[in-house]
Amino acid sequence: MPTKTTSIVAEELVPRNRLRKSMIFSNESATDSVFIKRERAETPTVTATDHDHRIGPGGILTLNFGTDGIEAIQDRWTVIASANVPRIAWFETEDVVR
Repeated sequence: MPTKTTSIVAEELVPRNRLRKSMIFSNESATDSVFIKRERAETPTVTATDHDHRIGPGGILTLNFGTDGIEAIQDRWTVIASANVPRIAWFETEDVVR
C-alpha cells in the first residue's frame, strides 16, 4: 500500500486512471485530518472548506465502481492536511492483468 505525507499545501494524491475499479484512502495520523477532492483542474483547489471528503484521524474512505460510479473512481484526487504533515495511504484495484 503506497503512502505519502501530506501538508497544508494542496497537492495531487492519485492521478487519473481509466483502469481503476476501486480505491481505499486511509489517514494514518492519530491527530490530524486530511481533506480530499476529486478534480480535473491542473492546479489543485482542495481546501479545508472546499473538499469532497474529510478523513479524520485514523479514518478511512472506500470507493468502488459499483456504488460510487465511474467518474469518482477513475478521476484524479487531490489532498490537503488540516495541520502538520499527516501520512495518508491508499490502495487501488484495476481491471487489468499485469
